[in-house]
Formats: sequence, structure tokens, C-alpha cells
Amino acid sequence: MAITLCMIVRDEAARLPQCLASVAGVVDEAVIVDTGSQDETVAIARAWGARVYEIPWQDDFAAARNVALGYVTTEWVLVLDADETLTPAFAALLPQICQQPNWLVVTLLRQELGVIPPYTPVARLFRRHPAISFQRPYHETIDDSVLALQQREPHWQIGHVNGVAIVHSGYLGDQRQQKQERAERIMRRYLEQHPEDAYLWSKLAGVYLAAGALDQAEYCLAQGFKVNTLPPVVAYELCYQQGNLFAERGQWQEAIHVYETALRTSPPEAMPIATYLRLAEAQKQLKRWGEALATYDRVQRLDPTCPFAYQNQGALLLRLGQVSAGLDKLRQAIALLWDQHPAEAQRLTQELQAMGFSLASSECL
Repeated sequence: MAITLCMIVRDEAARLPQCLASVAGVVDEAVIVDTGSQDETVAIARAWGARVYEIPWQDDFAAARNVALGYVTTEWVLVLDADETLTPAFAALLPQICQQPNWLVVTLLRQELGVIPPYTPVARLFRRHPAISFQRPYHETIDDSVLALQQREPHWQIGHVNGVAIVHSGYLGDQRQQKQERAERIMRRYLEQHPEDAYLWSKLAGVYLAAGALDQAEYCLAQGFKVNTLPPVVAYELCYQQGNLFAERGQWQEAIHVYETALRTSPPEAMPIATYLRLAEAQKQLKRWGEALATYDRVQRLDPTCPFAYQNQGALLLRLGQVSAGLDKLRQAIALLWDQHPAEAQRLTQELQAMGFSLASSECL
């Protein structure tokens, strides 16, 4: 089955080559829509062999993605951004995945480098169908159009693939603040016209929480919870952000209650690592050490490659005087971080050495 890489880009000359290299030999063609680059992005894309189309930027990610979809001619579409790469393990599975006769969309697990939550499920691989399009100008998804299509043609299924398929590095470096400001602007404008979009209220609440604007985050969550019918993924997201709001205000017992509610409502496609990590932090704040250690154990069983679970548990064990066990966990965290976030691995190593701990053994220097 032929696959088209479908992208929208702007001033991505530094990152686009790595993205394109990750899909070399995997996709049959590439359609790239450029929204006003001033650097060498367009030249790089064309030199790689992509079909490039240039359009003006309209402050609407869904609109730009739908323009790109309009140029796709193959049966399958893979959507990536320039700050994302496809993992080799997932690339090897792609031919088999595209042979599934009734799979319409495949939910992929994206690893977010340097941030919590460390994973996000994304619908980035799907059949090119005229009824499928992106909605929302920010945090754009195809979910609504897919649901409507399934109601008309119920044989279509949503597929899921285990393991990380996409690695996202966009939150590393100095671009996060700029992205947050753009997100706030676009989402606020959209919600003025679509106040029933509970999902986007949850996302805007997250932006305000990151900026420390707690009252504004509370308002967004209240608006989201007002919506009569909440799909499980939206209810989960609202509860998760409400737990974060309680945590920011130091209301730890309330945070624990809401995080536990979020975990009970977590849909199958979610990867609730962030909720467990924040639950453990709230448990630590109330000195419920045993519960926090057990929560970290649960994260490690759910995802053995999550370095934060080992790092936080190791630090807690050191605090409790369990030096050998704590250093073992911290070594595991560092080993994972060298692959996922080398700068953090180096920082943690230097911090432990400054404290007098050796990473070669469980004894002090």
C-alpha cells in the first residue's frame, strides 16, 4: 500500500532534514505545504524529492493541513511535523499495518522529549478518504470526521500500535514560550465561537497552568465541565488538568482525588503516565511514602522506558535512607535519559557526583 508523508512547515531548515531522513524508504511520496518560510526549508524539501506547495499562513493549523491533504493521491497518509521523527521500530511495521483491511485510522504513541506528560496518543496514520479532514485551528484532529464516517460506514475500525512511533523534540530549546503564546491566541479566538468544545477548554487550561495563570485555568476547566456530553478522552483530560490546578494551589488531597478519578476514566488509547507521576508527587507532599513508591512501581510496569519514574523514585528512596536501592533506580533513569534526553542525563549525573555518590557502585565517594 502506498503512503504519502503529509506535512505543513515554516522556517524548519534546521530540523526538516532529520525528519525526512526518518521516513526515507518508508513513504512513497511527500507532500509539504509551506506557510511562508524565509530560510532554506522549501529548497531542502524539494531537493529531498517532496512536492512543495506554498500558501499564506491563516493562523489555522487545520486549514493548512487540509490543503496538504488535498494534494495526496495515495491510499494512506502519514502526518508528521518537522520537529518529529519516525522511530525505526515503527517504520518496520508500517507495511504490515497498512495491510489491515478495515483499519481506517491508526493511533500512534508520540514521545514528548523533555516534558511531562512524556507521551501523547495521536491519530497521524490514516486512509485518505474524502470524508476525513482536520478540525480546530489548534490541537487540530481528525477525530470528529472519523467518528461521523464510522457512523455512516460502521465496518471501519481504529487501530492501535504498541510502542513509540513518533519522537517529538519541539519542546526542547527556546521555542516553548512562543508556542504557548500562539496557542493561547488561537484557542481563545476559536472558543469564543465554539464554547461547547470541552477538549479545547482543557487544552487552554493547560496553557494557563503552565503560565501560572491559575484563575484563568480554573475558568477554562469550569467551562469544559459544563458541556453535557464528555467523551472519555475529554473527561480524562479535564480531570487531569483539574488535578494539576489543585496541585499548583497546594491542595494535595483534592489533587489526589481528581487524579484517581482521571485514571478511572482513562480511555484505552490514553497513556496516563503523567497522571501517575503527578499522583505520586501529591502523595509525597502528604508524606504518603509507601503509596508514592507503589505508584512509581506501577508506572515502571506500564512503561519500562519512562526515565521520570525511576528518577523520582530513586530520589525518594535516597530521601528515605535507602541509598543502594535509590542509586539503582537513578542509574536506570540515567541510562534511559542518555537515549532520550542527553542533557538531562548529564545534569543528573553531575548532581549525584556533587552529592558524593558514585554511579559505578552503591557507595558514597
